[in-house]
Amino acid sequence: MTEKKEPLKWLYASIAKYFLPLLLGAVVMNVIFSTYYDFFVRPVTAGFIAYECALFWFFEKIKKRKILRFFVYTGLGLVVLTISGWLISSGWRDSGVSFIDWFYVNSQEVGSVFYYNIFLFVGLGFFLISILYYFTVYRFRIFGVMLVTMFPFVIYGKRAQNISTLSLTFMMTVFLAMMLHQKVMADDYTNKKGRRLLMNRSYVIGISLFVTFVGAVTMMLPKQQYQSQLEANRGIFKYYLNSNTTDYDDLNDVSSPRFGANSTGEILFKARSQHSISSVYLRRQSFDVFRADQWVLRDEYNTWYGARDNVDNAVNSPAYIHELMYNMAKTGRYKDLGLTEDLFGSEYKNLTPITLTGPSYSPSYIPAPLMTDVDSITDNNYNKGYRTVHGEVYFERGNSTRYGGLSVNFDYLQEGNAEYSYVNRLGFTRESFEKILTRGVYYGDITPEDYSQVIRVYDRYTDKGGITKPIADLAEDIARGCKTDFDKCEAIVDYFIDNDYIYDLDYIPDDESIDYFLFESKTGVCTSYATSMVLMARSLGIPARYVEGFAAYERNDDDEIVVRDSHAHAFVEAYIAGAGWVTFDPTVPDYKDRASEGNGNNAANAIRTFMDYFSKIALFLGVVFVLVFVIFLDRIIEFFFRIRMKFRRTTQDKTLALYKRIVRLLEISSDKDKHIRGMTPQEILQLSISREAEVSRAVSLFEQVCFGGYKPAEVEFEAAYSCYKQSWKALAGKNKKRSAKAAV
Repeated sequence: MTEKKEPLKWLYASIAKYFLPLLLGAVVMNVIFSTYYDFFVRPVTAGFIAYECALFWFFEKIKKRKILRFFVYTGLGLVVLTISGWLISSGWRDSGVSFIDWFYVNSQEVGSVFYYNIFLFVGLGFFLISILYYFTVYRFRIFGVMLVTMFPFVIYGKRAQNISTLSLTFMMTVFLAMMLHQKVMADDYTNKKGRRLLMNRSYVIGISLFVTFVGAVTMMLPKQQYQSQLEANRGIFKYYLNSNTTDYDDLNDVSSPRFGANSTGEILFKARSQHSISSVYLRRQSFDVFRADQWVLRDEYNTWYGARDNVDNAVNSPAYIHELMYNMAKTGRYKDLGLTEDLFGSEYKNLTPITLTGPSYSPSYIPAPLMTDVDSITDNNYNKGYRTVHGEVYFERGNSTRYGGLSVNFDYLQEGNAEYSYVNRLGFTRESFEKILTRGVYYGDITPEDYSQVIRVYDRYTDKGGITKPIADLAEDIARGCKTDFDKCEAIVDYFIDNDYIYDLDYIPDDESIDYFLFESKTGVCTSYATSMVLMARSLGIPARYVEGFAAYERNDDDEIVVRDSHAHAFVEAYIAGAGWVTFDPTVPDYKDRASEGNGNNAANAIRTFMDYFSKIALFLGVVFVLVFVIFLDRIIEFFFRIRMKFRRTTQDKTLALYKRIVRLLEISSDKDKHIRGMTPQEILQLSISREAEVSRAVSLFEQVCFGGYKPAEVEFEAAYSCYKQSWKALAGKNKKRSAKAAV
């Protein structure tokens, strides 16, 4: 019988010793996994629990070997460090995204990197497990546990994300439970070693109440708009020689993820112009190939400062194409092909000056409209040297010295009514446009290089990747009856509005394919709308490219256009024969209203603010409830014991239950090496007397009932029960300190 109980006893002891540390580690890492892993968070967390158990078992095995354990742990740490270094370097080679960018920047900006995810599990997991083991099993220091608990807050704060209320509540609850766990372990350690206890009950209750109260007050206070240097410059941990860069600095080889964006409303820069500007599309970069539901740069042109410099230069700028076509029309040699002077008017004539300023925004490109006059750029923070490639304006590395902040002035041609009217008048197809260009080369009106650049646009930007038959069929239906390429593009833009598509930043679909967006959910953000239009335009033979940048339209009290990170936008540029690249925005107009709601003081924002504060208050009350429950746990258990006593039918059952309760209280409050349950009733009585507890009547009744079959009268039991009620605190060790003082 004894042999069967020993394994069970060992199991109970192991659970009591390791359960809460393992649970806290799992909760903390689950919160961290939730911000880095798009899927499989629960399976990964389950795997991490197994990882924790394995390392805890290993640490326990080497714990008793005082000299050897140092070398073994150091060796294991070096192995993990080596693996971590290999994972980080492999992630950099595979994705081109630095680990600092991936670790600190919102995942929607840099994407997911498999190698970094593995490092998070193996390397960071090993580090946190080691800290947890040391401060919860080997040493008992609540400060070390607090460091582990604070780690998710550092990550979420740097990445401008919010920990969910449920995760935060659970993590804080487990942390508070760990505080009590540390006390129990410290008590046991003190009793075995004969040392003075440093952390008592009053300390635990006091520090718990203080932390809870201060944390709750901090959560409920309104957030001020002041920013530290760390908040203002998210790239503060980046290390570049002679530069002050930010996370928005570099152009990417892949587009942003289409779902789950999490902007902060942070102001990146401001724009001011002497001319009236209602809104403007500021380009960041374009992409040409759609692979695996994401836009990428074509492999042979994936270097911004290499081969890509010679591709699609200024010849395909709308202003350049317009001037070229106008000069050809004046010769009169192309009338039979439809190129006549009456097609032209006052379009592409008026330059609009604009100034961009941002003290902490230091890009390697200028967020600028499509038709920017590069020669007009003046910049106090950069040496002269800019180039336009694919419409992106960036500085030439060899001729520039970079400083912090953005402060540039330049001119650009607006795409207004006159420009769109001109494009709409053109009725050229690809075939007729090529005939005009071929004849132009023959007569010397254009160069062979210009001709090849235009033709290359059709070869490059009509890639059929990602175009399914349903998408192609839909494009054909939309374009039916349209005479020109411009009409077809306009029809695609109108299709989303006319068919009640929805703009929703918070929507994450079960299926991220474009087919699902177009035919099932009809709900998404700008990335889905722009991608859909590019694919449909290409299926119709119209060159189109996916562009990421900013939609600038919000004005402040100083009549400046304010550009926030929440104004990041994806739109489309389609190549119209005879006109060049033309901007289209297929996203339903709701997105401007939604962004304004997030930054304005309206009813919806007030409701969201109220709900936010309500959730924080609810969290505070929940934590207080848990804390009070833990503090008064013994009283709560006693309360339910007395309720159950009322439902016992016979005085014999009540007597046995009362004696069992007395033994249980003595067992909880006594040293673990005392076998209370193995004591005789008289030994139990003597131990109770030493606690100044009067339970002699209850013990006497128990002996009579248990050994003599006696049936006590109700009055006898009530007398014994009354004495117990006055003595239960003494049995539980509550009067130990008071008794000690009285003895002195």
